[in-house]
Order: sequence, then C-alpha cells, then structure tokens
Amino acid sequence: MPLPRYILLTLTLTISMVTAHESPEHNIQQLTAHIESDRTPALLFQRAIAYRALGRLENATSDLVEAITLAPDNLGYQLELCRTQLAQSHLDKALNTANHALHLADTASQRAACHMLRAETYHRSNRPKPSLQACQLAFREIPEGEIEWYLMRSANQLILGKHKQRIADLKAGHTHHHSAVLKEHWIDAIIDSSDFKTALPLVESELSDRRWKSSWLIKRARALQGLQRDAEASADLHAALAEINARLIPSRPDPLLLADQGLVHVLLGDHASAQVSLKKLLQINAPAWLTARLEAVIIKK
Repeated sequence: MPLPRYILLTLTLTISMVTAHESPEHNIQQLTAHIESDRTPALLFQRAIAYRALGRLENATSDLVEAITLAPDNLGYQLELCRTQLAQSHLDKALNTANHALHLADTASQRAACHMLRAETYHRSNRPKPSLQACQLAFREIPEGEIEWYLMRSANQLILGKHKQRIADLKAGHTHHHSAVLKEHWIDAIIDSSDFKTALPLVESELSDRRWKSSWLIKRARALQGLQRDAEASADLHAALAEINARLIPSRPDPLLLADQGLVHVLLGDHASAQVSLKKLLQINAPAWLTARLEAVIIKK
C-alpha cells in the first residue's frame, strides 16, 4: 500500500537531511539536537521514521508514543505507530492502534488505509475471515483499490478456499491496473483452483516473452504436476532454482526470489530448505501476502 502523502513528505525531508551527512545516523543526531531545544511532535515523528529506517524499532515506537501524547488526534502518527508495531510483530497492539486510527479518519482514503492495516494485522494473527472483511471495507471506500490490497485479499481468499471469487477479483484488478504482478497472481489462482488445462497455455505464452523465467517455470511446473507430467515439472523446477540461486544476493535478498526459492523447494519435496526460505522472508519483514503464500503451500504439501 503506498505511503500517505504526509509520510512521503516527511521521508523526503528526512532523506534530504541524510544526504547532507555521512550516514543516516547523522540525521538522527541532527534531529535529536533540534528536539532537545524544541520537543515538537513533528520532530519526534521525523526521528521515529529515521529510527525505523535503521531498524531501531523500540526507539521509533518510543518517539511515536510521545508524539501521539503531544498530538493525540494526528492520524499520521497513529498509522506510523501501527506499521512499526507490525514490524515488531506486536499484533494486538497494532490492531488496537489501527482501530483507534479508524476513529480519526475523515476521508475515504484515510479510512481505507486504516482498514488495510487492520487486514494485515488480522492476517498475520491467522484470522483470514476478519482480514478479508477488512479488505472488503477498504475496497468499499476506494473501489479501484491498490495493487497490494488485491494481493492481501487474494491471500485471505486462498486460505478460505474462495477460488472462484479470488480468480474473478484478481482478473478485475489486472484489468484495472494493468499490473504484471496481478496477472501472475491471477494465473496462480487458476492453478490453485486445479484448472491446470486453462492455466498451462497462459503460462507458456508468458514464458516465451521473458528474460527471467524462474517464476513462470514454477507456474508451469505446478500445472504440469497437476496434469501428472512429473518429469517435465521436475526439469522446470530445477531450471527455476538454478536461475534463482544465480540471481539471489544473500546480503540483501529479493523477497520475491526468496519466496520462489521456497516454493521450488516445497514442490521438490525439500521442506527443510523451504522453511529456511520462509524464515529469511520473515526476518526481512516481507509483506504478509508473500509469506502467507509460501506458508499455505508448505502446509498443503
């Protein structure tokens, strides 16, 4: 979900300060110096974002709580606190914050942002039904939605076995946003519904026009496995894994590649390696819809 404009403005200001110094830590030093003489909620909020960027989540939370104490009706501070609590996996606190923020929201976009944070919190708490309901409330506010809203809704629909609605919703999202990501998930949804004959030609048409093929090789392998063409599926999976391992940078792993790596391991029957990929995804705070997808496949297999 894109960051609200007020957070983007703060990030822009923060980044501009960072570029004037040697490191992000200097930015915090500058903000701290200002805060010592002028302890305003706006400065505390800026420092909290800088702390969060450095992974110093306890410091970020402390500054946000103080900023909210000074300005309890500021919605932006509440939303950032919720995001920080989610990053800390403090799910009960995050849900309470999101629910409180909802009472402060005045516009459709603000209410939708609150609902999607509620959806993520419910989802990560293994409560797909209320998570799906929160997603639907966000779409009621903003019918065209955002790409990540479709993905979160899709993740819940997958868990709940709502395959037909999931396929229809992802197709509608792709039509509206012309998003390659939504198209991939739409085809995944067709495979998840066991309609392998429909999915296979869709996958093959994409494979012929791709430089990087691993994610589409995985989709084809899944369809081929469903059609009991196991030897062909195995060849695709090993080719996909070779490409993923060549592209994956251990020091800053791409979450999508990590998720695909885990999926290949599952499909090849290597559950231990799949769990390693999932653990790495959780360590880098990958989006909930991405980790949920891998978790669902691990459980199913």
